[in-house]
Amino acid sequence: MASTDEVFRPAAYARFAGFNYLLIFVLAIFANFFVLSKLIVSGDPAATAANIAAQEDLFRIAIACFFVVLICDVFIAWALYLLLKKVDPHLSLLAALFRLTYTVAQIGVVLNLVSALRIADAAGSFGALAQEPWPYFFLAEHNAGFTLTLIFFGVHLALLGYLIVRSSFLPSLIGVLVMIAGAGYVIDGFSEILGFDYAGIPNAGLFIVILPALIGEGVLMLWLLIRGVDTQKWRAADA
Repeated sequence: MASTDEVFRPAAYARFAGFNYLLIFVLAIFANFFVLSKLIVSGDPAATAANIAAQEDLFRIAIACFFVVLICDVFIAWALYLLLKKVDPHLSLLAALFRLTYTVAQIGVVLNLVSALRIADAAGSFGALAQEPWPYFFLAEHNAGFTLTLIFFGVHLALLGYLIVRSSFLPSLIGVLVMIAGAGYVIDGFSEILGFDYAGIPNAGLFIVILPALIGEGVLMLWLLIRGVDTQKWRAADA
């Protein structure tokens, strides 16, 4: 009977994780930056409701994108656990659990958007709620919750990066970049909780969160998708 290592195809699982990462990049960027950021007017519930009323179908598509992203996160947690348990099965499991914790928490965050939609449906449309704060409140809760749940995701990335650095079948530099990205998420989330406002610091969010995430996770995604893992080194690795 073939052993688990003989049956398992690490390159295929790496590309599977990379493909799901690509889907997350495309769908999350579309939903956040091309839909929500254009519909939500900070501090103006009426204008926000009017925007969504005019593009309600797009708003629904954004919600659907977020749910697909969460499905992809579960697939990635599973595939990366299988790949990196060769390095340390306990840490690999812990990293997967942190990503799954983030994913479950994100379900509640996305449900805020669903709640805004249901309130609008009950009233007839977002236009009918133009003077009411509730849809805007749920949208604001989504944004705040998104930032806070990323603390769990940041810890996942820190553990993931450490496992990559220790591995012999993935580049250590990618692991370092992933750990930096994780630190950015954690810093941003706790800054929100502790009330530390770095809005006055020019481009702080760009350099603390956005660029590290795009670079660290982007490089990891491309490597998994294009290069995969060194199968021989993976099979030779000893946990």
